[in-house]
Amino acid sequence: MSVDGTASMGPDETARAFVDAVIWGDHKLVWDLLGIEGRTTVLRIAGDRGMDDALVARLRDGTAADAERDEFLADLVNGLRADLAGNDLDALEYELDTAPHEPGRARVVVHSPLPPALGGTLPAASVELSSEAGEWRVERLVPLTSQ
Repeated sequence: MSVDGTASMGPDETARAFVDAVIWGDHKLVWDLLGIEGRTTVLRIAGDRGMDDALVARLRDGTAADAERDEFLADLVNGLRADLAGNDLDALEYELDTAPHEPGRARVVVHSPLPPALGGTLPAASVELSSEAGEWRVERLVPLTSQ
């Protein structure tokens, strides 16, 4: 079962759900869709940027107070939104990268449409995923366009 109780999602569906959660500010779903590597990375960055080590440990262990967790996740979502800024977030398209990958890993490219006069799309970001216990989880969101 997936995070929301439905049938398991493929990597492209997981990437879409993750980006949609970022756009809509569903910080709990963003956290739920992050894999172990993704969570470790965001907590390491938070620690490197001055977050208290005890708070990092509580967030990692799932023992942080609701207010602490919500504040951290709101900041995380705001940072991810900034990475996507400058793209038409209402019309994103998702394409599974079919290049060979390490088993249990996938990459989804997120495209943003160009203005109608130009036509086509421009890569906006890529979402790197890994399979954890039979579910696809996000390891990182890599912005590909600048604002």
